[in-house]
This record gives sequence, C-alpha cells and structure tokens, in this order.
Amino acid sequence: MTQDRATRQGPEAIVWIDGRHAIVASAAADGGVATRWVDRGAESETEFLAHVVHQIGDRPTVSIVGPSGVRLALEREFVAISHRPERLIGIPMAAHKAEAQILERMRRLAA
Repeated sequence: MTQDRATRQGPEAIVWIDGRHAIVASAAADGGVATRWVDRGAESETEFLAHVVHQIGDRPTVSIVGPSGVRLALEREFVAISHRPERLIGIPMAAHKAEAQILERMRRLAA
C-alpha cells in the first residue's frame, strides 16, 4: 500500500496519550478494533513512551493525539525507535474539534 493510499484510508493505529496514560487503538485481525491501555505508573517518561511505541508495533501508519507536549515527545520517541517518520500521519483539523470530547470521555473511562 502506498503512503498516499494509506493516508486516504486513515491511520492503522491511533494513539491517545497524556502524561499518565495512553490508549493504542488499531485494526484487529477479526476486522474489529483492538485497544491497549498503557498506564505510566512509576515508569520514567522515556520508559513510558518506549512502552507505548512497543504497543504501537509495526503499523504502517500512526496518528497521535493528546496534549501537545507529550504528543510531540511520543512522536519523537516513535521516530527514534522505528526510524520511520513517514509512518506518522496528522489528524485532520475537523478531528481536533472533537478531541476535547474524546479526552473527556477517556478521562471518565480511566477514572
């Protein structure tokens, strides 16, 4: 699959992250969506981010959402580990409007 085609179809993994938790959602083998929760716990930021990258795995395209500081840190860690910056794709601006609603919903689920 070419990058252009993958981008049009959307990311194969979407990560929502804040300083304490991450949720990695990706296509499951059965056609559904698989989600993996990563709690930071006592891990350092670097350990936490590496753990999240490990959970992303070898997906051809990845989108990351969340507060800008930790989102950028995860993007950098992803590139440092995978050496594949072209796999990161942005979220359309229309999706950013819904981010606050998604964030609130995720906070309720994590509580």
